[in-house]
Amino acid sequence: MLIAHRSRPRVGEQANGDTVVIRETDGWTLLAVVDALGHGPEAEKVAAMAAETLLLLDPGTGARVAVEAMHAALRHSRGAAAMIAVVRRQQLEGCGVGNVLLRVQGTRIPVTLSPGVLGTRVRRIHPFVGPLPPGSRVVMVSDGISQRFRFAQHRAVVPEALCQMLMNSYGKAHDDATVLVADVEDDGARR
Repeated sequence: MLIAHRSRPRVGEQANGDTVVIRETDGWTLLAVVDALGHGPEAEKVAAMAAETLLLLDPGTGARVAVEAMHAALRHSRGAAAMIAVVRRQQLEGCGVGNVLLRVQGTRIPVTLSPGVLGTRVRRIHPFVGPLPPGSRVVMVSDGISQRFRFAQHRAVVPEALCQMLMNSYGKAHDDATVLVADVEDDGARR
């Protein structure tokens, strides 16, 4: 996979309550965007706790287990929204809680978000699974990025440039903002 991401705090602040976790190991790739509630130093601490939880977890356990682990780790905190995608053998297993968006181009994946806040209240976790063949693109954004961007018009843009473009054109100044773009390459392509 060819993966790029950008994250920045709310304009005028130093601490970022959004974070990205990327792990590639033993044929598994874990992609995560976490958006702690609010912004500032306390939100940054919550995002760091969520990231630490994901870094200690075996990606092979799956997206649902990752979300459940974050939910437990963030108890008694302000909480967070998160989207997790675990990719293996041209298949994506995902799970999202709250308002972190995942869009896929080049295939159809029935993305279902679970309402709630990790660490405080989640009624039911809705994992989803779908094919992720070579040539597919995954885009994950926190709610600090307007979800009005059009997918098709940016297909030829490489992930690093697309991250910067989405941040510049669709980032909201009043919130932390994060974007992650991952292109699934042909099996023979370089990592």
